[in-house]
Formats: sequence, structure tokens, C-alpha cells
Amino acid sequence: MQSSSSSSSTTSTTLLAKLNTLLSTHRANPVFPTTYDYPLSPLLHLESASLTPTPTLTTHLTVPPSFCNAARNLHGGATATILDVVTTLAVWLVADPVTGTWMNPGVSRHLDVVYLGAVKAGEELEVTGEVVRMGKRLVQLRGVMREKGGDGRVVATCEHGKVSVEDRKL
Repeated sequence: MQSSSSSSSTTSTTLLAKLNTLLSTHRANPVFPTTYDYPLSPLLHLESASLTPTPTLTTHLTVPPSFCNAARNLHGGATATILDVVTTLAVWLVADPVTGTWMNPGVSRHLDVVYLGAVKAGEELEVTGEVVRMGKRLVQLRGVMREKGGDGRVVATCEHGKVSVEDRKL
């Protein structure tokens, strides 16, 4: 019998493999280099994933100077973009390729970010995205950005609501 630690590690590995497959497909789209999240993509490293107690993804990145303002602090717009992308990736943890449910991660209805502290260029961050509640058309997500080293100080949080557009008639 596998230990729960070994089992959760296997589950995390399987979920991360699923996310990497979906990300590879997304990145192969010829439109991808023109999208807002293109500069973030190579910097974001998937760390762990779990479905229990709620679907949660943990990532990390080092803040590049290009995401900072003149004071070399992470820009608020970059913070919002990072939280948007990571919480959206959490949706893919529960996407169902058989039914197609949430394979397209939808569009944002709202993204409410609370900025709690400054982050300097070169700092390492841990960013988590969590699926709080998911239905057929709507999903509610939560994100937390914290310093990876030191005391793990929380620097920003978000609440993110999305709507599915999979069956939308164009």
C-alpha cells in the first residue's frame, strides 16, 4: 500500500503532467506570441497541484525587471496578470477533455486584487491558484502571491470570477 505522501506526490505529478500538456497545446497556437501572457509563460514554473481539499496549483517565478516600475518594484498590472494566469491555470486542473468542460478557460467576469506589499526585481515569488467553486458556466477562484523565501510574507491576493464561453455561438 502506498503512503498518503507518495500517493499525493503521484497525484501532483499526474496533474502537473496534464497542465504541461494543456500549456504545450496553448503555446503551440500561432496566435500565442501576440497574447498578454506570452512574456510570463517561460518565467512561470509549475511546482505542485492537488485536487483535495480544493483544486489548487502552486507555481513560482523570479520577478524580472521588465515587470517592474521605475522604482524596480513589481508593477500592479503585472501582479494582476500573474494572478489572473495562475488562477486560470487552476481551472485546467479540473477540465475534462472527454466532455470538453472548461477546456477553454473562459473569460474573466471580475478580478479583484488586494496589494499588500512591494516586491523588488529579482525576488522569488510563490503564487497559488485555487478553485473555490465551479459550475457548468461559472467558476470562482482565489489567488495568493507570497515571497518564496524568508517568512513567506503575502504580497497580494485576489478573487477571480470567470464564465465559460465554450458553447457560445459566434
